[in-house]
Amino acid sequence: MTPSAYRMIVRSGPNPGTVFELTREVSTIGRDVTNEVVIGDAEISRQHARLTRTPGGYVLEDLGSTNGTFVNSERLMAPRVLNPGDLIALGENVNLMFDAVAPEAAATVASPVGSPATVEPQQAAPPRKAAAPAAPPPAASAPPMGAIPAPPAAETPRKRFGGWKLAAVGCFVLILACIGTLFFMDAFYPDVLYAPLRWFGF
Repeated sequence: MTPSAYRMIVRSGPNPGTVFELTREVSTIGRDVTNEVVIGDAEISRQHARLTRTPGGYVLEDLGSTNGTFVNSERLMAPRVLNPGDLIALGENVNLMFDAVAPEAAATVASPVGSPATVEPQQAAPPRKAAAPAAPPPAASAPPMGAIPAPPAAETPRKRFGGWKLAAVGCFVLILACIGTLFFMDAFYPDVLYAPLRWFGF
């Protein structure tokens, strides 16, 4: 492995998925911004733990933190060599995973990732079969030779209500209205109805 082939990935805590590339001989972990691995959590001490690169691999040691450092759920009482896949817990809220990557992948600083597992290349979807062309609509059958085409059906003329009928209905309604008015006046206002007759001496 090249020196830059190790990293730590935040699994839980602030900004899950954040990747910290380990490229220095000594890297400190803590809440203070002067650390190489800065984790802003209230349970993290200002200088919580330290990673040191040795010929045998990275060694993790606790720096007297308040809430302790754990490797694979075991509290760290002495410096310990880390193996790829080890889960590091800082207090109760923060969990990081120590991971090893291929040298060519380590050259690029990774952005936050959802999972440290190697992503397998997606298989190409099988090509879809081209849809069969739609069949053309059946052509209208031509009449046989010598046949006389049938004449188009004549439209039935619509009956119209003549103007004279409307005039007759209107006159009938007017006569009924006049007769009704006379009966109404004779019943309730006879003086008004017969006043013109008195003028002429009837």
